[in-house]
Amino acid sequence: MITRLKTTRFSRVAVGLLLVSCCLAAAPWLLGQRGQAARRHWKDQAIPLIANWADDQNWRVQEVGVLTNRTTEKRVLAEGWLTDKMILMESGEWLVYRSHCSKEAPHLVKDIFLAKGSDGKWYYSTFHFCIGMVALRGEQETQPTNLAMFVHEYNLRQFDGRSDDCLRETRTWPASWGEKTNGNQGRAL
Repeated sequence: MITRLKTTRFSRVAVGLLLVSCCLAAAPWLLGQRGQAARRHWKDQAIPLIANWADDQNWRVQEVGVLTNRTTEKRVLAEGWLTDKMILMESGEWLVYRSHCSKEAPHLVKDIFLAKGSDGKWYYSTFHFCIGMVALRGEQETQPTNLAMFVHEYNLRQFDGRSDDCLRETRTWPASWGEKTNGNQGRAL
């Protein structure tokens, strides 16, 4: 009877430890899935907004006017070339964008930048632009020259404007810092 009691107690402890171990092992995977779902949800909300702004000529003219008329609107992040929705190049080319930094809610959404350019192409990057595009303003002291330079410098990649390809990771630092790679090129976040 004592042996049977010890065996039953041992079995319960073993099963309990096994259950706890399984839960601990699965936790990172489950959190990763929540993060992917949050990024996908963010992307699914951002793309229609970007498309509407980029395809609306009146909105684009108004946004360029806000940048070139030296207005003091709070959404102007860098005088003459950057609002919270548009990056205007010296050449007149532009990117209409949405950007999210993981330091702001929802925190499960890692750094992501989506944009549609004046060339009609869609772009994405996981470059860390930070909240309010602070890293861009710090790195880019003057207005970007043209779209091709900006695409190269900030590691923008093309995608079709619909698919989850834009959830893949790119480099998170400017190309001018050297041709380093982060070892995660093309890996989904």
